[in-house]
Amino acid sequence: MSKGQGFIEGESFAFTSGVYGDRPTFVLTRNRVDDRAEITLYELAPKEIATARQERLDQVHKSTQVTTVELSEAIVDGETPADLDGDNLGHDWADWCAIKIATLRGKRFNEVSYLIQSTLREAGLEPETVCTGAPASLSLPEAAGVRLSIAFRAMKHVQRRDRLRAIADGISQMSLGECYYWHAKARSPTSPNGVKALRTLLADHIE
Repeated sequence: MSKGQGFIEGESFAFTSGVYGDRPTFVLTRNRVDDRAEITLYELAPKEIATARQERLDQVHKSTQVTTVELSEAIVDGETPADLDGDNLGHDWADWCAIKIATLRGKRFNEVSYLIQSTLREAGLEPETVCTGAPASLSLPEAAGVRLSIAFRAMKHVQRRDRLRAIADGISQMSLGECYYWHAKARSPTSPNGVKALRTLLADHIE
């Protein structure tokens, strides 16, 4: 990816549309495993972009892996994001993949649900689609996905419920610009402690 493309990817909150125009760039999928609900957030990207991210991580010897799956594996009862609402806007999803950000279950799912609900309602979406009921998927615009992505990354290794709640509450109060800043920090190959720094900012005051 060129330097200019990297700037756009990190600073796209300054524009009215996302990096890839008006196409959905995240998918949120709710499943049940062993009678327990879990929710997974995926970022959608061209396969070449996912490969380039892994190469950058490898260059700086980071152990982080970019985990990708086919779109059909990330979406319940669908093959592409266009299948989620039956509205094909003409986007070509060939050679795209879903990059797994994190799966939350149990108390982590419970504590992130409040943030999911407020974020989706702000985006004009129905949170009940993925927060309750049968397994389902929902495509998200970039702004909503970015806010949830930093929450999923920050919460996935936290055990204490009060810290989980503090992280969700803190992210819910962030401006969109702050969310993009932490989103870039969390996945940057040159910023190894981005997620840890976010956890410290939001929950380190809890003894």
